[in-house]
Amino acid sequence: RAAAAVTRASQAGVRRQIVKLVVPDDQRSYKVFGAVPIQGTSAPEDLDPWPGGLKQQYPIALGLARELLQGVTGASERLITDQVLDAEDACGLVLAQGATPAEDAAVCLFAGCDQLGRLREVDGMAGADRLLCLLNPQFKRLEDFSLWQRGEARSVVFERGYECSFAFEEFACRGEDVKLVGEHGVGWCAFVFLDDGSEGTILHEGALPSRPEYSWLEAQINARHPSPRWARQLSRVDEEGLRFMRRGEEESGGATEREAPQSESER
Repeated sequence: RAAAAVTRASQAGVRRQIVKLVVPDDQRSYKVFGAVPIQGTSAPEDLDPWPGGLKQQYPIALGLARELLQGVTGASERLITDQVLDAEDACGLVLAQGATPAEDAAVCLFAGCDQLGRLREVDGMAGADRLLCLLNPQFKRLEDFSLWQRGEARSVVFERGYECSFAFEEFACRGEDVKLVGEHGVGWCAFVFLDDGSEGTILHEGALPSRPEYSWLEAQINARHPSPRWARQLSRVDEEGLRFMRRGEEESGGATEREAPQSESER
């Protein structure tokens, strides 16, 4: 969907785009000290699934950027290259060769406030006719830059006509899990997930013309689902009562799940 939205925007003449994606959990396999295998780098109970920050996210996000350019340009894997622009801030560049030079495209990954110089170079390399996307930039507004950076930020970013062509965002609103999806030519959709593992419920009729504000989302949740999550959890406790995760001796007929009764032969 992201590649389709970027393609629609590019066909509409938008050559400077912003794409926002949620980087999925790391599912790769590792070996600690080359011997002990572990799976991924996060667990569902972790408060921060990315303790290593952008450097930990970079390999996963780099794969997303390559897939995005492959979907937009139709380039084969061998015609897509990548390089690191700033190792300290985990900022990278991905280039794809299209069928013609005008169809070449680039993605700048994790561009931040300290990469304005490199971003200016990339913008000049891409030229006015080639597609340049900023994937998960680390700034949102001019105020994110220091006072002495804002002049350059205006000319490099905010006066270059960047438009958000695709966004997938996750955050909490009134204690509920909310997901936003925005697509060029389609609009925005907002979903609320009232319980872990439940299907999302849309908060409006039809597509929204612009990204909804937090206050609007909160008002919609309050109107459609007035009972907050903590109250629903209390109601669940009242209905089911307090209980341990495992059964005790009385519930299991004199044997706990940890120690099953032995047979005559085992005795």
